[in-house]
Amino acid sequence: MFFAANIIHQRGKKMITEERAKIAWKNSKFILEKIAKAKKGDNIIMLADSESYSNARLFCECAKDLGINSFIADVDIYGGEEGYDNIPIMEPLRQAVLHADIAFMVTPQIKTNFAKYLGSDKDSDAYLTGVGKRYIFEIAGLDKWNIDEEEVLKNRTRAEKLFTWLKKADEVHVTTEAGTDFYCKVGNSPDGMYPVEGIIPFYSEVAVIPSIGSANGVVVADGASERAYNQRKFPIRANLPGYREIYKKPLRMVYKDSVLVEYSGDAEQVKRLDKLMEAVSPKPNLCDELGIVATTSIENNIYGWQVDGSHQIHCVHVAIGNNSQRGEIIHSTEHIDFDIHDPVIYVDGNCIYKDGKFNDELIDKMGIE
Repeated sequence: MFFAANIIHQRGKKMITEERAKIAWKNSKFILEKIAKAKKGDNIIMLADSESYSNARLFCECAKDLGINSFIADVDIYGGEEGYDNIPIMEPLRQAVLHADIAFMVTPQIKTNFAKYLGSDKDSDAYLTGVGKRYIFEIAGLDKWNIDEEEVLKNRTRAEKLFTWLKKADEVHVTTEAGTDFYCKVGNSPDGMYPVEGIIPFYSEVAVIPSIGSANGVVVADGASERAYNQRKFPIRANLPGYREIYKKPLRMVYKDSVLVEYSGDAEQVKRLDKLMEAVSPKPNLCDELGIVATTSIENNIYGWQVDGSHQIHCVHVAIGNNSQRGEIIHSTEHIDFDIHDPVIYVDGNCIYKDGKFNDELIDKMGIE
C-alpha cells in the first residue's frame, strides 16, 4: 500500500497528507473491486483534466498496488480549454477507450460525455448503465469521502430492483406538496427505460423515456435545472455558485400526451425557457424523461453534479427535449432535466418513496425477475 508523509503531484499541484492518502486508497479500492469489478492484470484508462488529474493519479496508484495496469489521458489541451465544444474525434483516444478493460471519465460529466470522445450519442447513453465497464466517475473528494459501502451498493441494487418492477408495472405517479401531480406509463409503454449505474460512486437512477402520449400532468420544478448539451451556457433554473436561483418561484410545467403545453413561474426563468423554445428546431417541448433518483447518499449532493447542482437526492426529475430517436437514445439535441423536491412516488398505487425514504422491502419483493 502506498503511503508517504506528503505526496505531491506536480501536474495537479496538489499536496496530500498520509491520512488523506489512506482515505483515497480505501475509496479507490472499493470502487475498483466492488463497483468496477476490476481484476489483477486488467488495463484501465482515465480521461482526466487539470482539475481531476491529482485524484486520478491517486486512483491509479491504488490500481497499481492492486496489480491493475492504468494510464491517464490528459484531455485539457485536446478539449478542456475549449469547453469540449465541437472537438474532433481523435481515433487513437477513441480506440484506447474502446479497448481498455475499464474506462473512467473523470472530466466534468455535464460538460462532457463519452460521445465527445467516441462520436456516438447511442454509445454514450448506453454507458450510463455501466455496460461495457465505461464509467462516468465523479472523482472530486476521493481523499475525503467516508463511504458507507453498504449504502452505496444498496443504491445500485435499488435501481436494479425498481427497474425490474417497472418493467412489469403500469404507471408511476409523482406528487409533491408544492403541486406536482404527474403520471407516466411504464411496463411496455416507454420508448426506453434503464437503470443508471454508470455514474459512480454515489449516483443511481431509473430513467424512463416516455412514449408520446404516455406522460401527463403538472410538474412543479422547485429544484435546479440541468446545464447540459447545447443549452450548457446557463441553466434555466440555476443552482451554480454565485447564481443560485432555486429560491425563486418554481416553474409550473403542464404536460398533455407527453407534450409541454404551458409553463409559468419566475419571469426571468420563463424568459430563458421562451428563448430556448424559439431558438431550437425542432422545438424541445416533449417530455424526454422521468428520472427516479434511487440514491440516498448525501455525498451525491456534496461532491457530485457540481457544474449545475441538479440530480439531487430527495428528488425526481422530468426532462424536456426534442428526442426523435426515443427508442435508441435518451439525450436529444436539447435535453434538460428539472429537479422536483421531496416527491411522494407511487407505482400502481403503492407508495415507494416518501419523507426521504424508500420502501426497500416492497421494492425488493416486487423487483424479482
